[in-house]
Amino acid sequence: MKSKQNVYPENLWEALISALPNCTTMVLGMMTLNLWIYGHLTLENFIAALGPIYATAFCLDFFIVGPVVLRIVRRFDIMRYMPLVRVGLMAAILTCLAPVIETGYMPNAMQYIIALPRNYVTALLLQVLVAYPLGHAVLAKYKSVKAKLNVAR
Repeated sequence: MKSKQNVYPENLWEALISALPNCTTMVLGMMTLNLWIYGHLTLENFIAALGPIYATAFCLDFFIVGPVVLRIVRRFDIMRYMPLVRVGLMAAILTCLAPVIETGYMPNAMQYIIALPRNYVTALLLQVLVAYPLGHAVLAKYKSVKAKLNVAR
């Protein structure tokens, strides 16, 4: 039986390796959903928004939200709730920011209040069921290949 410890990042490089597939999954899923809901799901809009949304989401998660959430969950000893807090903070920020980047449209307060719970639940399900396991699988594969290369030396 494999150790669960093996799938957690142990340094910045490994954190980056697990974050890339996680962020890619989340951006593709949430962009598709929100462009569809706002009636702007076209190939042109998707391609035009993919780079800026991906860069924004990755930097926001890796450099700001991730470290802030880690401090919060450690401070209050609620590590098991980390995905709930992380997805909540990302959903709160990107529910407002993403439509501006994707289509140039700024949602009003009522649209934000309606979109936030939908985005939170969808992002949480996508994170827990697809993105998080994918990120850990990629990291585990990386560690396995790295260990084989170290043994071969």
